[in-house]
Amino acid sequence: MISQLLLQSLSKDKLSVFLFHKVPLHCDPLVPHDLTLDRFEYLLDHTLSRFNVLPLEEAVKRLQRGRLPRRAACITFDDGYADWMTGALPALQKRNLHATFFITTGQLGGLPLWHERIQAAVRSLPSTLLDLGIPSMANLSTATLTDRQALVVRLEQELKYLTLAAREQALLRLEAAAGVQPEALPRMSEALLRHLHSLGFGVGGHTINHPILNLCDEKEIVKEVAGVREQLQSIVGGVIAGFAYPNGRPNADFSSRHVDAVRRAGYAYAVTTHWGVANPTTSPFQIPRFTPWAKRDWHATFQTGRNLLERPVQIPEGLD
Repeated sequence: MISQLLLQSLSKDKLSVFLFHKVPLHCDPLVPHDLTLDRFEYLLDHTLSRFNVLPLEEAVKRLQRGRLPRRAACITFDDGYADWMTGALPALQKRNLHATFFITTGQLGGLPLWHERIQAAVRSLPSTLLDLGIPSMANLSTATLTDRQALVVRLEQELKYLTLAAREQALLRLEAAAGVQPEALPRMSEALLRHLHSLGFGVGGHTINHPILNLCDEKEIVKEVAGVREQLQSIVGGVIAGFAYPNGRPNADFSSRHVDAVRRAGYAYAVTTHWGVANPTTSPFQIPRFTPWAKRDWHATFQTGRNLLERPVQIPEGLD
């Protein structure tokens, strides 16, 4: 009761947007900290149940008009995973909860998400020292599960901030060393995406290849921001109103020129990964998002309440 009253008091004219990614039935041993389906359902029932969950597009409009209910919240997912269809979606449908899914479309053409390729390759690497030709990652051990878990984290950190061309070269070297074919990995298909959309869930753009936009040239920015919207609209047969910045940290991952590119591409709003909540003065193209990671109910509720007091970074717009 106390937590409900606190949320009611703190949430006036504020919008909490929750962010999730893959929600597997069981954790992959290589990524043991992934949010599993049972934990996701627990959050829905014990933390998000304290909020009034709205469709994101509707919530952004209501926020701008000053008509947002207290304890307003939205649920979002990034990237695109086939197991959403048997895990996250049924969990949401069971509770009559809406969510918006921001999709990276490159996988629809055949290649899985880049971080999924890393995990598959590391799982199959021989138990010997590895040299990927990256100076900062020479002589990496794969002898134990702990070594491989650490290698997944390190590879994701290192490859994330490469250009698209350099990242692909590193992935190909890694897959050659592991003897794996990325095309064999599970991935979202156009048919699954159309089904998700047909169920009434929201769909948004999350670029084609998931680059760090700050590392893209102007041609790549147009392709990744505007091109993904065109692709998704063609697939689902509807308007794509929202965009999620890859990695999503203001200044570190995107700048005002990318916010302007999103606006020019015809989107109505965009979301970041900076903690905090949106209020009536927040730019609709820089809506913050938050993921409660605590394992205990009281702690997760405390985190969501603390997030209501967080002031997110807002990049000045219209400068480029």
